[in-house]
Amino acid sequence: MNFNLVQPLRFFFGGGIYSHVANLTVVIMALAIMYLVGLRIWPVSFLLWVSLIIFASIAIWRAGDFFQPAADYVQEKHKLPESIKAAVIDAIASSFPEFCVAVIAVILLGRAEVGISSIVGSALYNVLIIPAAAGLVAKGPMKIGKEVVWRDSLMYFGVVILLLVALFAFPNAWGFGVAALFISAYVGYIFWLNIDYRKHKRNLAEENSEADSSAENEDTDEEEEESELEIRDEPHAWKWILGMMLVMGLASHILVEASIRLGDLLGIDAVIMGFIVIAAGTSVPDTVLSVMSAKRGNYDAAISNVFGSNIFDICVCLSVPILLALVLTGAVTPVNLPQIELVYMLVGATALAIYLFWSDNYTLTKTKSTIMAGVYLLIVLVAMAL
Repeated sequence: MNFNLVQPLRFFFGGGIYSHVANLTVVIMALAIMYLVGLRIWPVSFLLWVSLIIFASIAIWRAGDFFQPAADYVQEKHKLPESIKAAVIDAIASSFPEFCVAVIAVILLGRAEVGISSIVGSALYNVLIIPAAAGLVAKGPMKIGKEVVWRDSLMYFGVVILLLVALFAFPNAWGFGVAALFISAYVGYIFWLNIDYRKHKRNLAEENSEADSSAENEDTDEEEEESELEIRDEPHAWKWILGMMLVMGLASHILVEASIRLGDLLGIDAVIMGFIVIAAGTSVPDTVLSVMSAKRGNYDAAISNVFGSNIFDICVCLSVPILLALVLTGAVTPVNLPQIELVYMLVGATALAIYLFWSDNYTLTKTKSTIMAGVYLLIVLVAMAL
């Protein structure tokens, strides 16, 4: 039986962009051949690394697209509330690129600061750009649930402060103690979510089942219209979740290598490249998930995914690679982050975002969304000057 590779690739990338991705792939192959034969002049190297960054970002984005219906199926199967699904299931899978970046930085490169800067940059992108994008595509002002602001955002702010304290208390190396501290914080967050889930189930049992069923059918119809993937059962859903995590992991490896090479070419430190380029590339799934939720009117999911993803990034994506390095080498992970101002900016941006979510009776307007996007661009310009 003949296997046609074009058909699954066309399905994965989508008919609208498949031809562009195919053309980009041809360009990458041509540039790679020139680079490998020794034609490493500046234009060839520049175009090669930029093309690989674009390709990896597209692959991460499309993997996030296919993860969405699979996560929705699991959420519907177990009757998870939208905010908890976004804060845990969506956050874990959409943060997998950040996890891969941290593993590459800590174990393969031996530069934990690159992993830290990419996660800090991703958190900054998530807390400013993703709500801004969701707010701009929403049909009207986004009314955010109080639990999202007072549960997820405050927990996330506490985790950011914990990161800052860890960098001050252990400025040279991180070992088991720091990793255990971050993991304990994430376990506490999951415990908090579990309490909220039990409360949600009690409320669900008290609601009118007929009205609830009608609302769920309407949501399902809307999702089926937007979904490119038909899920047969829960094992099928988990196969897609795991498969897309693998795709995001491979694409993240390409993204890291190409970004660092581009930084070397342009004379930009790898930490700054991690903070801006790698962070933006790995945050594509979060952007897609939150924008899709905002378009469907699931505003709590759009915002909760941001905070849940950031909490996972800092608590798990930093601690697990440190533990892996400790097991593999028996040594603590050296940390050298002179650009501590990046974390200061994240603390300030987080406080600003929480205020904007809280003000006007928990409503995110398009004006606020524009302000958040502007603040992010300003921070990027300041980071480039560090």
